[in-house]
Amino acid sequence: MLIIRCIAFCGLLAASQHALAQYVSAEELSQFTPLEREKWIEEEKPLKLRVLGGFTYDSNVFRLSDDALSRSSLSKEDLIYRLGGGARYEARESRQRFVVEANVAENLYQNDSNLNNTSDDARGEWLWQAGHDWNGNLGVGQRRYLENFANFQQNVRDMVNQNRIFGSANYLLYSRLRLSLNSIYSDTQHGEETRNVLDSKIASNAFTVNWVTPALNTVGLQYRTTSARYPNEEIVAATSVENAYHENEYSVVTHWELSGVSDLNARVGYTERKFDQLPNRNFSAPTWRLGYVWQPSGKTTLEIATWREIASFEDLTSNYVQATGVSIVPTWSITQQIALRGKVSYEARSYVGDPGIIPVAERREDKDRIYQFSVLWTPQRLTELALTVESGRRTSNQAFAEYTYESVSFVATHYF
Repeated sequence: MLIIRCIAFCGLLAASQHALAQYVSAEELSQFTPLEREKWIEEEKPLKLRVLGGFTYDSNVFRLSDDALSRSSLSKEDLIYRLGGGARYEARESRQRFVVEANVAENLYQNDSNLNNTSDDARGEWLWQAGHDWNGNLGVGQRRYLENFANFQQNVRDMVNQNRIFGSANYLLYSRLRLSLNSIYSDTQHGEETRNVLDSKIASNAFTVNWVTPALNTVGLQYRTTSARYPNEEIVAATSVENAYHENEYSVVTHWELSGVSDLNARVGYTERKFDQLPNRNFSAPTWRLGYVWQPSGKTTLEIATWREIASFEDLTSNYVQATGVSIVPTWSITQQIALRGKVSYEARSYVGDPGIIPVAERREDKDRIYQFSVLWTPQRLTELALTVESGRRTSNQAFAEYTYESVSFVATHYF
């Protein structure tokens, strides 16, 4: 029936190593489309509602190493219950579309009740078109979520509030040449006072020149510039550290349908990040993200991705990491009601953003491995069930940084 929605929510549960404690908006869920486009989103009904409920069992909530667990009074495992709902309203006026969406969820911890929280996200977006040659979007969004414990191994309820403004404009200069401008501004604030040095204001703009083929495949050049400011300086070994930076990225980008059953999305380029203070943290190296989707039949899909990117690291000692990884995601729709989905991913993380004020014998290096299997069932139209089993492991050259965990998640969703 509508198995893809269940797959999307299964992807939601797996997207964070802290499972149900965080929420990803429906717009972000669009990346999880292994079988077909989301029919629910495309329906003509302007108002769409959903309710969901579920739980996650996590064997190592705070992602602690065995040595850290032996010295800590923190509970190792927990059962997290979740109840939530969402609404989306879309209005059309001639060529213009207006979308308003909101989601909210209550997350309750059985053992660590101090972490109980309400997460939410909302956005409003205008998808505009002017004539035949101009189109784009303009919107605002808000998100509130509990900070991920994978890099923050403490029993602290750090609720993160993020506000963003975004927009884009595309101009078809002529039938084969398209110019694009994409901008986003985000303001992120941490509720936990001891972590407010991570508060940030980041503005990013990307300009792209694409060549468009008759089959609507594209290949082009992209320049992206980013400026980041951290209002609260951090103190490292009695030294005040300013984390503001400016970043430039030069890339070749493409979206190409290689055949009727596969397509490629790729960005290959060079990234430079320069800090206002402590330039030993500066970064300059090739970066990329490649994604290949193969759909040999309506029932099977294989997604393969590889990347090397600068990733934010929400920690008090390093501003960012260089993340290099690969993932494989196969999906098999056994029947119209039942689908199986797997995921294997590997990522190596190099902590190149350490300011180096505190001498260390060697730079921190982590390796993350995740194995996941999901069963997706649609017992009746507009009702979906997802069961996900996941195992993860991090190895590290730093004491107390490595960990293992297992989790089991179940979520039931009904649309109306």
